[in-house]
Amino acid sequence: MKTAMECLPCYLRQALQVVRISTTDSQLQLAALRRVAALTSAMDMEHTPPENSVSVYRAIAEITGCPDPYLEVKEQSNKKALALLPDLRQEVKRAADPLALALRLAIGGNIIDYGAMHSFDVDAAMEYCLSAPFAIDDSQHLLQRLRGLGPGRRVLYLADNAGEIVYDSLVIEALVAQGCEVTVVVKSGPIINDALVADAHACGLEKSVRILENGTACPGTPLNICAPELVQAFNEADLILSKGQGNFETLSEAGAEIYFLLTVKCSVVGAHLAAIAKRSAAVLPGKGELVLFHYRGNSSQDEGNS
Repeated sequence: MKTAMECLPCYLRQALQVVRISTTDSQLQLAALRRVAALTSAMDMEHTPPENSVSVYRAIAEITGCPDPYLEVKEQSNKKALALLPDLRQEVKRAADPLALALRLAIGGNIIDYGAMHSFDVDAAMEYCLSAPFAIDDSQHLLQRLRGLGPGRRVLYLADNAGEIVYDSLVIEALVAQGCEVTVVVKSGPIINDALVADAHACGLEKSVRILENGTACPGTPLNICAPELVQAFNEADLILSKGQGNFETLSEAGAEIYFLLTVKCSVVGAHLAAIAKRSAAVLPGKGELVLFHYRGNSSQDEGNS
């Protein structure tokens, strides 16, 4: 997905939000905003929005001296989600289709995104995801694939945000229980509220799965600049689950088969997803739609979706 004109004011909105968290010094705040404004005027619009955001957040960190402005927010998100996890596990266990519910909860958890939204109600989002219809629903295809994965099959799980990764653990636990070898991918450096190794450890994932850094501080998975270990794991995976908007934006034209699980929080992302999935843009206005999309790779997507 290429950067759109609508992304440029969004970078400035995000920058204003972040500088106010990073420092109380109004002069530093203004300097950072001016740097970001200059960056937006020279951005390569052929790059994906997450790739272009790297320079934005790097500039803010350099000027304010705050490399991880969302650190406290991430820790709070993890704690809140972990407090809910025992009850969610029981709810999943009691469900008619436990794996299907786990997927729903993981997608609902994708509302925890401080880049796309400056405020949200996690509790309301989790309640909503229990009954709301999917705007794109390839869940049956995914469930069939997941249930057919035998012991030793390699699943690559591209995590998105802190807090959200706790809800992801419901799906990950089910895959581990059936013998899959799961690799959970996190970012290598702080960017917005994206999950890092520390966040994966906060919910104990390292005890049962491989935790792999992607080699970037980009809020997505831009394969052209990711670590060789990540690219190898991506190419060798039997099944790829991708969480969130940033991962979708950077992988929406990849050659691999991917299952995208996300809550759509941006009209530009919604329009791009609708075009790829051959859906009406009206069903994806970017206002919190739940999506589970089976992407078959850029070479075969024009043959139609599952």
